Amino acid sequence: MRLVEAHIDGYGRLNNRRVDLDAPVIVVFGPNEAGKSTLFGFVRTMLFGFTKRSNLSERQEPIHGGRHGGRLIFRDSSGASYIINRYADEAGGKPKVRMLEGSFDSSTSTDVIERIMEQANWEGQFLGSMNARLYRQLYAITLTELNEVSALSGAELGRHLYQAGWDGGKAIAAAEKEIMQELDSLFKLKGTNQRMSNQWKMLEQFDAELRRIADGIDRFNVLRDDSESTENAIIEVSVKLPSLQQDLQLLRKAVHSRPHWLRIQELLTNRKKIAYAERLLTGSEQIWDDLQRQYAEMIEHIEELQQEKSLLERQKSVLLYDNDFIDKGAETSAVLQDADRIRSLKQQLPELELEMQGLDVSIGTLVTSISTEWTERQLRELIVTVADRDFARGKLEIWQTFRRSEERIQAEMETLRAEERELLLQLNDSEERLRKVMERLEDSGRGRFALLPDTKPSLTAAWDAFDEALRDWELERAGAIGKVGAKSQSFAGSGLKLAGLCGVGGALAVAGAAASGLLGETSGIATISAITIGGASVALLLGMKFYGNKRENGRSSHVARISSRSNRAGRSRGELRVYEALEVLVKEPDKTYATLFDATSTDQTSNLVVSLRSAIRMEVQERLDAISEFVRMTDIRIENRSRLDRIRGELSERGDLAEVAVRKQQLEAVEWGNWLVARSLPNHMSPAAALEAFEIAESALERLRQYDRLYARQATTNKEINSYQKNAEKLCANFPNSVRELQSDPTLAMQLLQAEIQRHVAIQAQADGIITRIEQLLITLENLQSKEATIKQSLNELIVQAGLTDEVEYATALRDRQLLADLDMELTRLQIELTAGLTNERLEQLQALFAQFDEEQLAEALEEAKVQEANVVELQFELLEKRGRLNQAREQLMQADERQRLILEREMTIAGLENNMERYAVLMISKALIDRTKRIYEEERQPVVLQTASHYFRTLTGGRYIRVSVNVEQSGIRVEKADHSMLDSSLLSRGTAEQLYLAMRLALARESSQEEKLPLMLDDLFVNFDSERLHAAARLVAELANERQLLLFTCHEKVRDVLLAICKETILVHLSPPEAV
Repeated sequence: MRLVEAHIDGYGRLNNRRVDLDAPVIVVFGPNEAGKSTLFGFVRTMLFGFTKRSNLSERQEPIHGGRHGGRLIFRDSSGASYIINRYADEAGGKPKVRMLEGSFDSSTSTDVIERIMEQANWEGQFLGSMNARLYRQLYAITLTELNEVSALSGAELGRHLYQAGWDGGKAIAAAEKEIMQELDSLFKLKGTNQRMSNQWKMLEQFDAELRRIADGIDRFNVLRDDSESTENAIIEVSVKLPSLQQDLQLLRKAVHSRPHWLRIQELLTNRKKIAYAERLLTGSEQIWDDLQRQYAEMIEHIEELQQEKSLLERQKSVLLYDNDFIDKGAETSAVLQDADRIRSLKQQLPELELEMQGLDVSIGTLVTSISTEWTERQLRELIVTVADRDFARGKLEIWQTFRRSEERIQAEMETLRAEERELLLQLNDSEERLRKVMERLEDSGRGRFALLPDTKPSLTAAWDAFDEALRDWELERAGAIGKVGAKSQSFAGSGLKLAGLCGVGGALAVAGAAASGLLGETSGIATISAITIGGASVALLLGMKFYGNKRENGRSSHVARISSRSNRAGRSRGELRVYEALEVLVKEPDKTYATLFDATSTDQTSNLVVSLRSAIRMEVQERLDAISEFVRMTDIRIENRSRLDRIRGELSERGDLAEVAVRKQQLEAVEWGNWLVARSLPNHMSPAAALEAFEIAESALERLRQYDRLYARQATTNKEINSYQKNAEKLCANFPNSVRELQSDPTLAMQLLQAEIQRHVAIQAQADGIITRIEQLLITLENLQSKEATIKQSLNELIVQAGLTDEVEYATALRDRQLLADLDMELTRLQIELTAGLTNERLEQLQALFAQFDEEQLAEALEEAKVQEANVVELQFELLEKRGRLNQAREQLMQADERQRLILEREMTIAGLENNMERYAVLMISKALIDRTKRIYEEERQPVVLQTASHYFRTLTGGRYIRVSVNVEQSGIRVEKADHSMLDSSLLSRGTAEQLYLAMRLALARESSQEEKLPLMLDDLFVNFDSERLHAAARLVAELANERQLLLFTCHEKVRDVLLAICKETILVHLSPPEAV
């Protein structure tokens, strides 16, 4: 499809506007609010219809009046022209399409058929089945879509482009997600809460319930009697079994507990032997151990403190220090606090001096750069105001304007001079070719027949007159010969004559049609054919004439023609017309006439006439070609002469403009020189130099102020250093080591003094610490000795309370006390185990068993009781099982209605399960089809898209990136650089990412429209491109224009100029804001 013309009746801010679109590339240029986006939306609306009223920003209701809509003229791929009318208030916004015949102007075009089409039919027939969403994503690209890249990661960008290139990609992805959710709700391999799993569980439950329900109803009365007898037997067994179980339990207790009973007896005997230990109080062992431990620790601690006291007294005796040095410590520290600062100040003095020297040299250099006559006084007196700067900048702009104007005029004049030289060469060439054509024209007039007419119309008219006269003469001669031969011809001769006449008639008919132009472009061929047919027919008639008496008739005819040439008045009418036509056509008509009519006396009259006619026609055609070439070359020479005169006129105008510019520049120079003199500046200084001089002067003044500050700082530093030197000499007077270093390094002398002071202070502090520690030790020893006596007294009191004599007996009693506690604990445990769960009566029976039987006898009695209990329990189990079977049989006979309910619910569950299984199969097939479609798209279409995108991206980036690849599993995009390193798209800059996105869009658009080449609309996509990539983008646009039409919308002059310079056959549509119209 190729757009030809758009007419906007009313759409947004545009109304009654006609736009020419008949070109491969259309650049729509205009400032903001000029209507570029409106035109963009209008074309899209004409193709895909109006948006809903809820979206007013895209619906674009008319602002300045007119019907909402318009018309669009376009050509399809076959070259047929159509016009589409679409209005919001007509046919529901549907397109009205008709085919055009003739020009594209609606006033001269012819209506063939106009019909209202459904949008789907319109898209299928003219848009290659392209819908609005896909067209918006691939063909109508705005900067908004490209700016979305900055918010997308690499994987999101890949998915976005993937869905953009697949018609309905988002809908298919949503459907695939919905299918997976529904599949998971129906069935999951290890799931438990899915619908099909629940239905299978219910089906298994129903089958189990049905198996438990029997089908028969007999034996009901027999089952009832058996149930009653079984119940009575169960009651008897239930009464007998508890007594047996109690006896068995007691025997088991006796067998199990007899070792415990014997152990209890042994423990009671041993307890009597150590009963005296009960006199010790509870916790005596812990108290005794604590006191013994405390006493031992106390003795050890006292010995350690006495040893430490002796050591400290020896250390104190060797410590010596001087209080005079210690008294100088505070003042010395105060002076040393400034040592680092004084050292830094001394180091800064050379730097200050060097910096001041550098500033002095810099100030001198800056002042000299302004003017060699300037001094420091003039620099300090200089005051630069804002008005001075503004005046200089104004003059700079004026001078730059003059220079640009001069350069532009010089460039234009150079261009015009080059065009002048080119046109001179073309003019000389055309004159040379015209001379050769004139020679050819003169040669065509000196041919065999020496043709007279020298213009194309006159030559054509003369040839037509000659050709017509010659045909008339041939017909006239054929008629005369026919009359003479009719008297002597036989029936066969009459037939030949009839054939000859028919041939002559056919020749006349063809020649007439050719002359009248009915045969169009084949008139020339028809004329030659007519001559050939007529000549053959005349030959046939003449042959009939000479058949009877050829020699006699020939002689008579020859005599007649000689007499007619000797007497022109005796010529026939046809011969006279031929001669008159020859007089107009050739310079020597008599010679040509004689040649022509001499041929009639020979036997080959018709062939010679045809040959002569053809020779004259060829010479006429050659002269016509020469005349046409002469006219064409004359027009070319005139056109070249006209263009040369126009170029020379423009050169003269540019020269006048240059002289005016020079005069203005001289006036400005005079005013500028006066201004410089008033400010004591050199009169040769330009505005740019003056502005630079202002900057230099300010910089020099700043350095001068900095020099003054450094000078004051130098004086303060010297003062502080002298004060520090005096204080150091005072403090170091009595310390020889410091006095030796005082002159070379006062700070080192002070540090030596401070080190000595700190040594004495440390010795004093150490001595004071030792004295304090000795005093603490004395107090601690006194307290420990008091505690030792107290602990010793507590130990003696415990021995006396226990009725013992010494510590050894008390320790033995403590061990027996612990053994007695262990015996009591074991006795208590054994008695608890022996009496657990027994009443007093059962306990007495157990004691009697222990006293009456030994272990073997108890074991035998236990085995007999187990056998009896097992028999009774087995009988009871059999009776209970029998009762259960009887009750189950009776319940099954009474549950027929329950069985019907279970069967009905089972059938309903099976039906629901079958429906869900069928739905699951449909969903699985749908998912498989989607997966297969995606795989086909990835395997077949995507490689082509990526190859095309790689080519576009390589063109846009100037070869910096050479290939684009897609990770199908993650839908991510990667690019390969020129050094073959791979880079993820998320790491690209914004401009490069936009170029990648644009390349992918263009590649997808190319792949998705192989049948119908729809126009591409690009809305200001190149604003983030640098100059190099802007030219690359323009070259890509020129390449794409060979395949399809492109509409580019921009408000940037640079983009417009580059596109117009690179893209050939481009139309510029300039839009202006409504205020400027």
